[in-house]
This record gives sequence, C-alpha cells and structure tokens, in this order.
Amino acid sequence: MAILRRVIAIFAVGGWLGVAGAAPLDVFLTATPEPSVGIGTLELGVDRMSTELDVFNLRNRTTNSTTATQSYLAQHISGGLKLGEQGWVSGNLNQRAIADGATDYRYTSWQISGQYRLLEDQSWQPATALRVSAWGNFADQTQSSKAVVMPGAVLNSVKITRPADQQLQADLIGTWNLAGGTQVNASLGAGTSELSYGALSATTTIDGCNYNLAFTGNAVYGVVILPCGTGIYVKEVYDNSGRLGIDVANEIAWRGRFVQAGLNARWQDGPWTWRAGYLFFLVQREAVDAILASRKRASYTQNHTIGLEASYRLQPNLQLFAYGLMNSNSFFNEIPVAYNSSTAARFGSLYSVLGAGVRFDF
Repeated sequence: MAILRRVIAIFAVGGWLGVAGAAPLDVFLTATPEPSVGIGTLELGVDRMSTELDVFNLRNRTTNSTTATQSYLAQHISGGLKLGEQGWVSGNLNQRAIADGATDYRYTSWQISGQYRLLEDQSWQPATALRVSAWGNFADQTQSSKAVVMPGAVLNSVKITRPADQQLQADLIGTWNLAGGTQVNASLGAGTSELSYGALSATTTIDGCNYNLAFTGNAVYGVVILPCGTGIYVKEVYDNSGRLGIDVANEIAWRGRFVQAGLNARWQDGPWTWRAGYLFFLVQREAVDAILASRKRASYTQNHTIGLEASYRLQPNLQLFAYGLMNSNSFFNEIPVAYNSSTAARFGSLYSVLGAGVRFDF
C-alpha cells in the first residue's frame, strides 16, 4: 500500500458490482519513505479520468466496449510518520466515485501500514525494509440496473448491501542510492484477500411478471411486483434447488492469495523529482474463477502497472505533484470486491488515470 496518492487502475464497472489485489499503488514502494525534512508527511490529492482526459484512448481498447467506465473521481488524504531511525507508519483514506453510464458507484478505501528497515545501504548492499499492511474497500451498497445473465435466470437488477474486501500484505523492499540523487527500488510481496457482503437481492421476470428476489445463501425467495398484467400469476416463489445456477458466496465473496514484484526509480534535478515504476501482480482466487471456466467465460489473474510521477518543491517542506498510471487490467489490484462472476469480463480492458496534489513535510 505504498504511496496511496497514486490512486489506481480503473475497472469498468457494472453488472453485479459489489470493490485480490496489490495494495494501492505499490508501483512506487521504497525502503526509505521518510521525508528529507522533518519526521512525517501529509498529502492531499485528487485522481480523475473521463473521456476528455483519456489522452491515450485506452478505454476504447477493450474486449467489451459496452462495459467501459465513463468517469472516475477520487479524493484522498494520506500521511506517514517516522518512528526512530528505522521505523515508518502510514495511513490513507480515499473516497471514490465511478460512473459506468447507467449507475454511479461510491466506495471508501482505507490502508494502514508499518515498515521497518532491517539494513542500511552500504556500497552495493541495498537498504532493506520489511513492510506489513492491511487495506480494503467498502460501500453501504452497490446497485446495478443492467441485466445480469445467470445460468438459470436473467436478473433485471441486482443490489448488494455492505460489500467489502480486506487484505493483509507483506513486502520485502530493497533500495539502492546511486550517484547524482538517483534511487532504484525493487520489491517482492505476497498477501491474502477476503470479500464479504451483507445481503443480496435482485429483480427478475417470470412468465411475464416482475418479482423481487431475496437470497439466503443459494436459496431464493421471490414476491411478485404488482400490478401484473397477465391476469393469473404466482404471488410468491421459493427455490433452494440451485436451479438458478448461482453459488452466491463463492461468486461474490471469494477468498484469494496474491504475489507481486516491482521495480522503480527516482531522479532528482534541483527542485524537481521524477519517478517511474513497473509492478507485476498475480492472484489466485478460490472458486470464482473455476465457476467462470465452467461457464466458458474469461477470468483475469494478472495485471501490469506502469506509473510516472513529477513533483516540484516550492519550499523545503512543500511539494506539488502530478502523476499518471496505466494498467493492463482496470481496477485490478485496487478494488478487489468489484471482481465477481458477473463483472470479471470488465477487467480485460486497459485504463489510465491522472492525478495531482500537494504534499507537506513536517
């Protein structure tokens, strides 16, 4: 969960949206995160993507153009504090708003981490740090009015209450300080993901009548929505046979494990600081990807992120920064709870995000 200010790789939202991934923006991890002046940092930033800002036209290069995210806006506040000579703790709070052209989704993201430098850099020996973090995403509810096609039914709309994901992650980071203010960083990490939700409900059409459906596990209870113009109808329906073909817990509340590896560099030139990084991410999810395979649908388990950042120091303790991120699979390692059996196809698209903010050292 490194420098959370660089929020994301965006995923095309829709279907059953409920937000395993790499901690937000580990593309710039370093073993020496403390500021050159003072003992801590405070950062405020905004991230944005829309049709007007998509200068590389990445969102049109997708396997399914109808699922493209229309716009994305996020604001965050983050900070870090030095503990002794080797310790560093940090945290982040982020509000995200995502629009897919039909529905708006809002998530709160959080992160806390602690880092301890095991070795200082000496000659070609890198500064080496161990970083442990917890992070996640949650929403009061997500609701989609787009039809969701399941093996035994077509759901006209879907609502999930209290969707959330929680991650635990550990990273080993090496930092080489070279001549001329150049720094090179390498990282290797692993972690676990767990998704949860409160309740699942939906609407569907049976024999010309619309029904409200409530799921209890894989059992479904439905009540007709009046009026129904067919004249003769069934007022209530109940099914626990699995006829709809939905394995609720495994499809929207999966568990997983992930690994990641990254390489990034930093250059300084007077008041300017430049950073560039690459992060590879691989996840193994329980059940949900096997369910997708049984339905002959695509699943996605890898993501590649490229990040670029420029910052300008106005004063010894004040910087302005701007950055861009490009991801091979949108939203992939930022909002795991968005990935389920209905939304997985939307993770096959490229996405870029632009951001800017201010950073204070104290």
